[in-house]
Amino acid sequence: MSGLQCQKRLWLEVKEPNRATALAPAQQRIINQGNEVGHYARQQFPDGKLITGNSLDAIQETQQATLSGASCLFEAAFVFDGLLIRCDILLRNATGDWELIEVKSSSKVKDEHIEDVALQKYVLIGAGISLNTTKLMHINTQDCFYPHLSNLFTLENITSKVDKTLKKIPSLLQNSKTTLASDIEPEFTVGKHCDKPNPCPFKNSCWQGIPEASIFTIPRLHEEKLKDLVQRKIFDLLSLPTNFPLTENQRIYVDSIQTKQPMIDQEVIATSLTNLEYPLHFFDFETHNPAIPRFKGLKPYEQFPFQYSCHVLQEDDSLEHYEYLHADESDPRPSLIAALVTAIGRVGSVIVYHKSFESKLLKKLALDFPRYRQQLESIANRLWDQEDIFKKHYKHPAFLGKTSIKKVLPILVPDLSYDDLEVKRGDEAQAIWDEMIKASEPRRKQKMTAALKAYCKLDTSAMVEIHKALSAIAR
Repeated sequence: MSGLQCQKRLWLEVKEPNRATALAPAQQRIINQGNEVGHYARQQFPDGKLITGNSLDAIQETQQATLSGASCLFEAAFVFDGLLIRCDILLRNATGDWELIEVKSSSKVKDEHIEDVALQKYVLIGAGISLNTTKLMHINTQDCFYPHLSNLFTLENITSKVDKTLKKIPSLLQNSKTTLASDIEPEFTVGKHCDKPNPCPFKNSCWQGIPEASIFTIPRLHEEKLKDLVQRKIFDLLSLPTNFPLTENQRIYVDSIQTKQPMIDQEVIATSLTNLEYPLHFFDFETHNPAIPRFKGLKPYEQFPFQYSCHVLQEDDSLEHYEYLHADESDPRPSLIAALVTAIGRVGSVIVYHKSFESKLLKKLALDFPRYRQQLESIANRLWDQEDIFKKHYKHPAFLGKTSIKKVLPILVPDLSYDDLEVKRGDEAQAIWDEMIKASEPRRKQKMTAALKAYCKLDTSAMVEIHKALSAIAR
């Protein structure tokens, strides 16, 4: 599968694995979640036998299980043409044929899933297994709600799609074997394939020399145009041909990089700020969205808040801070909401960054907890999106075409930084919170609690300081 994404990735994984970047907590959480989904899927087949060995032991254990009449196997191992596979679920039907079920934690069938199953089918056929059907078992995000998880999975027959891809497998495998037979690192250009379908652990190594303001930062650049520039080895925006076709928005961005000049509409920024009503509440949620829902009424992958930070700025410049972090495995929503409606009063603007997210979440909380409906809807109706300023009226070359708070903060408020924090991103906060609520050792739990609070607090502190910087610009 690595070779299908990039032959250089395959070569590095086998020949020089030490060049890989260590997994971040957020990436490890995704892997752990996939394992959790896999274990849950097995529960749907109570007669299944788990193959526990590694490599040759697993192959022998699989052979013994099939010969002894096993009707359902988990992690069955087969080898053919130099490729070892482990099947998530293998079912024997009444005629003696087998059905392969691949389990994925995604909410739909993806192209890479078809390739994955085609590789497995190629090996199974080569190993003498009579394979009848191939299916994908993925998460049902449409009508599954906790605590009723009997329909957590959707089973899709992908046999026809797999069979179309199956024809390509021998040549793809041969290509990979040729790559691995060489002691010389293959040369492959960087591109979007470095992140799709999965982030490559060797990206940092391969992207050395690619400038920060590169062609990959041009907003919404068509893939064919990107490929053209990559083939011509044009990566630096300063080297971009003046006649290269770009949209108006793309041209504004490229010009700002090349001239190193920001675009600031002071008048519109000033007008926008006059719409704010004191006291100003600078507010941010941290949320989680597990594949297997945990709390009443939630669907798979549905967001729920476990933490918030709120700075309240009065007209006299006095500032107060309120926060909440849920500390155990119970549903965080009831106690979080109770604290939130106390921290955010009935008057005053509520300033957020990326309004659509907070708005959707607040409205869903209002539906699920009608006792607080009026207060939560009031908060949602008073939201003001600070990010809109940077989407429309303040553009700086150092933002690299992005408008996230982590791009904006170093330019407007260079004294504040996420760099020294233990938690630096929202997906990391999810992973740390998952660990923290289960931690039994007090010192470890306290350390993670402090890291989560520091991260969320900086989000709203950053918004306060950005507001002050924008106010100075407006004046």
